[in-house]
Amino acid sequence: MTIARSPRILLLIVAAAMTAAYVVAPAEDALEPIRVVSPVIAIGAVLFGIASHRPQRRLPWIFLTIAFGFLVAAHTVWSALVNRENVTFPTLADGLHVGFWVAALIAMVELSRQSESEHDAFGGYEIGIIAIAVGVGVWLVVAEPYFSDGDLDRSATAWAAAAPLIGGLAFAASVRSAAARHFRSFSPVVLMLGIALQLIADVIRGTQEIRDQFGSGGVIGGLGVAAPLVIASAALDRSMAPENGPTSPSSALSVGRTIGLTVAVLAPLTVLLALVVSDLGSGTTILVVAIAAFTSVILALARMWGLLDAVRSLSERRGQDRLAAMVEHSSDVVMLVDESGNIKYASPGLTGTLGHRAADWIGRPIVDLIAEEDRDTAAREVERVFSDGSEATVRFESSLVRVDGQRRRMEATFANLVGGDAVDGIVATFRDVTEQRDLERKLSHRAFHDELTGLANRALFLDRMDHALRVARSDADPVVVLFVDLDDFKSVNDALGHGVGDQLLRTIADRITSIAGSGDTSARLGGDEFALLLEDRGGVDRALDMAERLLDSLRQPVRLAGYDLAVLASVGVAVAATGMTTSSLLRDADVAMYEAKRAGKGQIKIFDPAMRLGATTQLDYRSELSTALENRQLRLVYQPLVDLRTGEVTGAEALIRWLHPTRGEVSPGEFIPVAERSGLIKDIGKWVLNQAMREAATWQARGPRYVSINVSAVQLRSDDFVTQVSDALESSGLAPAQVLLEVTETVLVDEIESASTALNALRGLGVRIAIDDFGTGYCSLSYLQKFPVDVVKIDRQFVDEVDGDEHRSSLARMILQMTTSMGVTSVAEGIERPAQITALQQFGCDMGQGFLLSRPLEVDVVRRRFGVDLMAAR
Repeated sequence: MTIARSPRILLLIVAAAMTAAYVVAPAEDALEPIRVVSPVIAIGAVLFGIASHRPQRRLPWIFLTIAFGFLVAAHTVWSALVNRENVTFPTLADGLHVGFWVAALIAMVELSRQSESEHDAFGGYEIGIIAIAVGVGVWLVVAEPYFSDGDLDRSATAWAAAAPLIGGLAFAASVRSAAARHFRSFSPVVLMLGIALQLIADVIRGTQEIRDQFGSGGVIGGLGVAAPLVIASAALDRSMAPENGPTSPSSALSVGRTIGLTVAVLAPLTVLLALVVSDLGSGTTILVVAIAAFTSVILALARMWGLLDAVRSLSERRGQDRLAAMVEHSSDVVMLVDESGNIKYASPGLTGTLGHRAADWIGRPIVDLIAEEDRDTAAREVERVFSDGSEATVRFESSLVRVDGQRRRMEATFANLVGGDAVDGIVATFRDVTEQRDLERKLSHRAFHDELTGLANRALFLDRMDHALRVARSDADPVVVLFVDLDDFKSVNDALGHGVGDQLLRTIADRITSIAGSGDTSARLGGDEFALLLEDRGGVDRALDMAERLLDSLRQPVRLAGYDLAVLASVGVAVAATGMTTSSLLRDADVAMYEAKRAGKGQIKIFDPAMRLGATTQLDYRSELSTALENRQLRLVYQPLVDLRTGEVTGAEALIRWLHPTRGEVSPGEFIPVAERSGLIKDIGKWVLNQAMREAATWQARGPRYVSINVSAVQLRSDDFVTQVSDALESSGLAPAQVLLEVTETVLVDEIESASTALNALRGLGVRIAIDDFGTGYCSLSYLQKFPVDVVKIDRQFVDEVDGDEHRSSLARMILQMTTSMGVTSVAEGIERPAQITALQQFGCDMGQGFLLSRPLEVDVVRRRFGVDLMAAR
């Protein structure tokens, strides 16, 4: 930047040149015009600055121009008096000097106010503190000699002190203005320096005048030449019209500003101490300095209190600003409601979630947003939150109506903040839980309905049975259960495939539904087993009639895959007696159905107590299971768990097998329920824990990193189960993190108290927990938050649909999204098709398990095949 393009630099050079000329010029006649010209140039510079930078507040600069006008007049008068004899102090020039300082004080105060923030209410205290410090200095230089020397005239001393004292206030205001911008802006800093130069010149000039020692020339007069030009250079910088607004309270905490104010507060105290210790100064001076020191301390304390209040206000406002920003950017709908129930404020979430413009709802009743069927409930809740008083809160769910008429399920929270400082009214928050409730509703439906046929499942059927038995009357027809099992259905699956088998099952379900009455419950219990519950209508006669019509209906061929398929079924009928339970009634129907099969299939049998003799197989299992462990008939096989991203085998699930000496391989589905009912599952489960951990310890160096072990409800209820796990870990040497215990979703729901205690204790050991068969029981999403779960294993019925259309795969996708958001590892069970892997990878599933990846392996095979990439191998 050249000098010509920087007027402020040019003016400072002029100031330096004129000052030098004034100090060194030999002719006294040429000196005083220089002092007159200096403020004239300053006036021109200020007016040029105002025109160039157009400050929003011109008043301070106008008063500064007026001050320079007083200075021009003062110097002009003095130049006429300087060579006269018998000129007594004070003169008209001294009065004009006082006028200069009054106008300059007004200008500096206005500039300091311009720099204040709305929070910085203690700016006046700072001016007072600095003014007192300067005033003490002026008193010592000007007034003290009078009180020490009685020959000086009192009025002359007062005139000599007036200008510097007012100048001290102006200097304090200029320091305040510069400090507000951290002493980094050119304009306020130069103003402060120029005022300081003028103040020094006037203080010394005043002391010389009352002693008739002041004349033309010299350094003191030179300061008077330079000061107006230095002050005026502030108007030539763009910082004289700041673009930014007032400073924040944080500027009051700057180090330089704090040090300066500390020095100003301590100055009067230091002077007072020096005067008292050295026994210098008059009594009047000591009294004045003592009053000044006391006043300065009081102002400092007041400023400190104001600073603390400003910081507190700033913190509160920042908190409110953060809250407002959160509300403005939240997807939740936040509203402020007055005591009449009308909306005073609505957040942008109203537009984003419901499509309504917030402005359109101001002044309207909040209940108008709520669906008509929930409106009365919502109105009662609003009344309750008002009647319960301040800080009362109510929570409820309701449906809100979108602008397009669609309903969204909302979780509402109303908080009574009527009369509050920050908020006055009811704060209503609506959180959209539509997707969550839809998912829970679908899971609930799946929990109680068969996915393939839409009929009630075993859980719902047992619940309906329990209710029917509890309300049954002795004078009414008894409750009757029909147990239906399709004959030779396995041959259809084997010959035509599971797809055709599923279509046939759906057709059979439709025929069962068409035969059942409006008050009856039809269910698919699993596989090819169906059941019908008849309540209080017709008894055995109606049951037999329905069974015969059902068999007739099933004999009607179904055209599938180019074949006409006719199905036979065996039907067992059980009649409830007084005191029967759901399990005993269903068991009797099951026994009757097996008797029908033994009678030649396609038969109907009514339960007779003698039929129980044919159900001895389970008793045989019970007795033989008790010796199976001793005879080493039980063993474990391991099905790998594969990382769907890398194909790496990361774990293996331990699966129990029973090699019966006469029946061969017995399915776990046959003997595990017997073991659970008989209590043998405790011993078997303990053996599985120890055996799985011991065998896993042999491959941990290079094989799967952890072993997964299934745990039954009976084991969880056992008091010493946690101890069993701890002992197994210790004896095998396996690290707790290398063990994953699988608990079925149904166990979590049915055994919520005992399961929670046991699982928390197991987590305390460092063992990880998995929910098995997720989606098959009614497990609300909140259960996953209650229990310490690390892994969710998605049931095969969901996995089977992932590569279907978008509608069929939506539930699996939602479950995987939920596990991802909760930071829980997801495992897909029953993978049998390559397309399932592709879909699961797209949905973000972590792990996979199924026959496509690997069938269950014997332990020695696992030891040989560890580290194999099963996804690549297939």
